[in-house]
Amino acid sequence: MVSAVSAKSDGQPTVRTLERRARAILGVRPAYKETVGFYLSVFRRQIDWRDRLEVSPEEVDADGARKCFRDGKPLAERYDPGISSASLVALWTEMKDVFRQGNDVLRDAVGKIQEAETNGRFAPAAWLPEQDPRRFSLVAEAARAVGVEETVLATLTRAATFPHWQRVSQAWLPAGRTEGWRRFTCPVCGGAPALAETRAGPTGCEDLKPAAQRWMHCSFCGARWLVAALECPACGSTETGDARYLFTAEEPELRVDFCKSCRHYVKTIDGDKVGEPIHVGLELLTAAHLDVLAREKHLLPLDS
Repeated sequence: MVSAVSAKSDGQPTVRTLERRARAILGVRPAYKETVGFYLSVFRRQIDWRDRLEVSPEEVDADGARKCFRDGKPLAERYDPGISSASLVALWTEMKDVFRQGNDVLRDAVGKIQEAETNGRFAPAAWLPEQDPRRFSLVAEAARAVGVEETVLATLTRAATFPHWQRVSQAWLPAGRTEGWRRFTCPVCGGAPALAETRAGPTGCEDLKPAAQRWMHCSFCGARWLVAALECPACGSTETGDARYLFTAEEPELRVDFCKSCRHYVKTIDGDKVGEPIHVGLELLTAAHLDVLAREKHLLPLDS
């Protein structure tokens, strides 16, 4: 098994882009200052680890990918991601140090996790490789056993697993190869999309305004794929009038897209207004107020 992604990667342009986007976000959403600072510290540590990740995904050629997509199967269902358990645990250990530098809640959680590991009640070496976006109960069960908040354990887990799975996604979807996949689950890992992005797309006619393209982002592996612009990700409705949205005048680049029929929603960012590549983790953490807005309207997240 050979990874199609080079182990060497210059993370500085990505860091600079992320920091620029973070400054823009804080310009209109200063309440997220602590959250943004924490995310940047996590991201920088992940960048430092790019050359040390032990990931050797099974090779997937174009024909193999097309067959999976025709069958409606994510690539991880048929191919081995080749992620080293030792590499997962090593980055997990590094990330615990980052979390210890956070607030009291994070420090307390890391202390409980460390105690559970020392006492043998929690074994990351066996648990981390089992993480799957379609098995949310794994984190919930472990959080109850260790005695920490599920959201904290989920965030720490994602900090260790995401860089590994992102390497897999980059190997399996070179140049964003997702032709033939128009489902709303991730073509790499099968997870639900965490964020939607719209971009103006070419229509082939200079006399018309460009058509809007909608992309979905997976927060588990970092995959990005094109989907139908107006179809509901939850129920599949394409009925005229079912596609609705909510937004605030202060943040025209952000909105909540929802279906009038099934009431499910997805947070959406206008990529043309942002201009930069989308960093899904940062956008999700600094758009939590959209979830509040959605709940006030009795809307449901996609994974509910």
